[in-house]
Amino acid sequence: MLADDLVARLETATGATIGHIVPRGGGGASRQGAEVTLSWPDGREKRCYLAYDSRAGDPRRLPFFEREVAVLAALSGPLANRLVTAPHLVAHDTEALALLTELVPGHDAFHRIEDRQDRKAIVRDFVAQLADLHAIDIMAEPLDGFGDPDISTRERMRANIVEWRRDNLKRAPDPVLQLAYNWLEDNLPEDSGPSTLVHGDAGVGNFMMDDGKVTALLDWELSHYGDPMEDLAQIWVRMLFQPFAPPAEIFRLYEEASGRPVDIERIKYLRLYFQLSFTTNSQALLSDPEAPEPAALGTTLLFATTHMRVIVEQMAELSGTTLPPPSIPDAPPGDAERSYDIILKDLKDIIVPRIEDQEASAKAKALARTVKWWKGRDRYGAAFRDAELAELEDLLGLRAASLAEGRAEFARRIADRTIDFDKALSLCHSRVMRDTETMGDALGRYRTTYFPPLD
Repeated sequence: MLADDLVARLETATGATIGHIVPRGGGGASRQGAEVTLSWPDGREKRCYLAYDSRAGDPRRLPFFEREVAVLAALSGPLANRLVTAPHLVAHDTEALALLTELVPGHDAFHRIEDRQDRKAIVRDFVAQLADLHAIDIMAEPLDGFGDPDISTRERMRANIVEWRRDNLKRAPDPVLQLAYNWLEDNLPEDSGPSTLVHGDAGVGNFMMDDGKVTALLDWELSHYGDPMEDLAQIWVRMLFQPFAPPAEIFRLYEEASGRPVDIERIKYLRLYFQLSFTTNSQALLSDPEAPEPAALGTTLLFATTHMRVIVEQMAELSGTTLPPPSIPDAPPGDAERSYDIILKDLKDIIVPRIEDQEASAKAKALARTVKWWKGRDRYGAAFRDAELAELEDLLGLRAASLAEGRAEFARRIADRTIDFDKALSLCHSRVMRDTETMGDALGRYRTTYFPPLD
């Protein structure tokens, strides 16, 4: 249920009474939500959607929230006549990082659309809206919290990479991420034009659609000034988890709608850049015992495990490196194997089918993924730990007291550039493949998912 103090603040802000609250699954790793009805004293009513952040206590979340508010306010006001659409902003609450917007018609499940012509029309409309977003004159329409629009995209990306590296070394040093920062910095592309307003998380699942049209782009918390090719890279990244249209078709439609040429190699670079932009923080949260808890731990683990594997495989692709077979020792099932299977069967066959509440159902499914992770750790944890510690000892010349200390030292040496790239990438590959094995059945098809090909 919604916190009473949040409801009270929003009622004060809107002058309406909030009722008919229906919990809904939130978007992303930390968002929760609910459909609510606003009722005014004169009898007017409005159906709205309330999204709030389970990590509201983390001060790092505030800048993202403020940028999302700024974009929604602009697209609900001075930029409301543009082709690009967003939910109309009704009110917001900084304390809970909550957004109250008008309920948008339609749904976000592109895979449910069976009519081929409808699918094509939606893809075309979505790409056209992105092109229109990138055409906004950010010098004439600057947004609060977005910084100087005159800063070049190259300068902005370099500063972000430096900040991500520093943040990761301070909070949770990780060799995979440190190796990726080095590669990104060493291969930073030249500017291809001025910065534009970028959605920041564009792709299937982050827009609503109805009757062959896109009714609103959603989840603007990662919006920023940057390279318009970032949004095309983001579409490609989101297709790791949700099928959409062939990338080649999307890029062709974008060239038609925007008049901008699409640089495939630049987009491939930006795929990795985009993944690092959110993985840096998500990895730190998973390793920090004092961090706010994620909205759905099992889902967070699924995304984190998949992205870390794909980051390593992407570095191999971009650098032209052939990865050797990973070292994955086998281990017998743990003593509690049957107990895990009984719990999972109960969740699948009895508990989830009888849950009508959408939020509770999503939580139960995430719990099942977490139980599968526990099952994998119970079976492989000791063997995988010993294998990685042995690899680190051979590479670093010292025996770490713990896996966390060994990874941290490995990460610091990568950041200092005292470790050969190919050797580091090989060890990182074995690590992420062991992590993938630990997640086991929880990953399903995401055990091997990679970016869909261009055609």
